[in-house]
Amino acid sequence: MKRFNEKSAYTDLYDRILATRMSVSEREIALNALRRADAIVNGCAWIANGVRQVIARIFEKPAGLKHSH
Repeated sequence: MKRFNEKSAYTDLYDRILATRMSVSEREIALNALRRADAIVNGCAWIANGVRQVIARIFEKPAGLKHSH
């Protein structure tokens, strides 16, 4: 299965916007929307990573406490 390449996907979207027939102002609107969407996705990923780290620390077993069976 082919792995997803984020940089390649972003470049492909950028290239499609540049190749599509539209006015300069429409192109700027599309490029700005792409940049905003990218920023939102990066922000969500950053938050999700932070939540994941907090949860991992909450449920992490202290080094000194181990079950002895």
